[in-house]
Amino acid sequence: MKKYLKNLNALIIVFMCIISLFGCTKIQDKKESDNSKVSTREVTDMSGRKVTIPAKVNKVVSLSNNTTVDLYTLAPDKVIGLSFALKPEAKKYINETFFNLPVIGTTSDKKLDYESIIKLKPDLIVCSDEDSVYAADDLQKQVNIPVVKVSVDIDSTDKVYEFLGECLGEQDRAKELADYSRKTLDNIKSLVKNIPEDKKIKVYYAEGTSWLQTDISGNVHTEVLDLIGGKNVADISETKVGSMADVSMEQVLSWNPDVILEGATAAKGDFYSKVYSDSNWSNINAVKNKKIYKIPSLPFNLFDRPPSAVRIFGAQWLANLLYPEYVNLDISKEMKNFYKIFYNYNLNDDEVQDLLKNATAR
Repeated sequence: MKKYLKNLNALIIVFMCIISLFGCTKIQDKKESDNSKVSTREVTDMSGRKVTIPAKVNKVVSLSNNTTVDLYTLAPDKVIGLSFALKPEAKKYINETFFNLPVIGTTSDKKLDYESIIKLKPDLIVCSDEDSVYAADDLQKQVNIPVVKVSVDIDSTDKVYEFLGECLGEQDRAKELADYSRKTLDNIKSLVKNIPEDKKIKVYYAEGTSWLQTDISGNVHTEVLDLIGGKNVADISETKVGSMADVSMEQVLSWNPDVILEGATAAKGDFYSKVYSDSNWSNINAVKNKKIYKIPSLPFNLFDRPPSAVRIFGAQWLANLLYPEYVNLDISKEMKNFYKIFYNYNLNDDEVQDLLKNATAR
């Protein structure tokens, strides 16, 4: 009898262990099933496309120039590929790892190397909504990696940060940048909205190796000028997206701008040093009154090319430059604040002076 009870107890113990093991297995299976359900998520990008992306994004490739800059300010440690090579002179302001990342190119490149993207194994590709929906869909199909598009519109800068913050799991950092962007733009708009029409400054945006290329009003490349109430003199037909318009010397003379802004492409940055001694330009008001300004461009251009989030400070700089009686900001202070928040870089007074060289009123 005792032997029988002993065997029965043993069987009961074995049975209980089997039930326990089965239960644990079911719990584990459920956990794994639940995990598989949240391994991806769907987002709606800023062009309205529904895209399935990983639940956690750790590696990102940027294939538009504006998104390269925006992503640097948001989450530089998550970027593994760039759309353009950074200028050597920008290196002091840029995270060294980011500065040395491989350059892949942009979605507009005719010979974009799909293999180089695939080899990097990014979780996500980010590009601008300047590209067509078809281009983004086709890229996604070619590389089998999710592609999201973000707005290039300056007035959507806060929304860009919020969207990218959601995608990358960087909501707190995104909120900081979004709040700053929205507050700054709203403040500038409030300061310039009451400028009388007859007080608005006529501006020529000088680009190209001959100084005779520009961008028209309403173009993404001149949004800063439009936003702060400057009058773009280039009243010409729309050009191809992303392209500058060719103009003649006669046109510039007839427009007779009050201010000329030297773009990053203007005679390879040499416009400012030559224009005052060039007789072709000598009768233009901006030249006669010495109101030609070089747009600050380190580490990234404040005005354009690429038209990135950095334009937030660009709007402050240009509004203060053109309309000091209405705006009157302490630009040195604002610049230090912007570089600290967006680049995590503490500018000193000498650096501010160097960055703003030939970019402030004489």
